[in-house]
Amino acid sequence: MNSKYAEQTLETNSAPGSYFGFDKFDSAKEAREALQISPEWSDAKLRGEFDTLQVIDDMRIPYNKGDKGDILEPITNSYPEFGEGGYRQVITKSKIHFKENGVTILED
Repeated sequence: MNSKYAEQTLETNSAPGSYFGFDKFDSAKEAREALQISPEWSDAKLRGEFDTLQVIDDMRIPYNKGDKGDILEPITNSYPEFGEGGYRQVITKSKIHFKENGVTILED
């Protein structure tokens, strides 16, 4: 896995704030294409299940172009070179605590 925080997430069952979506994908490839994730950013092999109420006060819709643009992007579409997109996304800066046994390693 090439995600920057993969090992830490598996060890602590938590992750630093991040983008996340509400759809469940069965493969890393499917997640990468739907959420338009560059392989340089992450291989998207970790799927975490958690209660969104823990981050509800900090959750927001990101702006386009990696949250640096000027257009809100609730549905992934800024990076068509990484996949079709078209899926809901939000972002949080709050630490995310996953449900017990809620982190799954996905196959490609």
